[in-house]
Amino acid sequence: MSMLNGEQLYNWLLQQEAEGDDDRRFYSSYLLGHVSLAIAETEEAPSQFNNQLYHCVEEALGIDKLSEADIIGIRELLKQGADQASNQLSPA
Repeated sequence: MSMLNGEQLYNWLLQQEAEGDDDRRFYSSYLLGHVSLAIAETEEAPSQFNNQLYHCVEEALGIDKLSEADIIGIRELLKQGADQASNQLSPA
């Protein structure tokens, strides 16, 4: 798993929230809180951002009463965002 840039991921999710359909806005909103929390919790150790974010999201998905379709959508959006943030870190 490549290192994610939390700020880039957060900004990408904000864009998805602003431009997406209802489901995509919901998934983005759901993830924004987790990304924000993971950024804050790993401020002193940014290399731990990935682990903290994925742990936080998976733990919440196990507790929150979401439909299977919502869980799949949230995971897929997180994967897309991670890919996007990783691509922005790669040299052109």
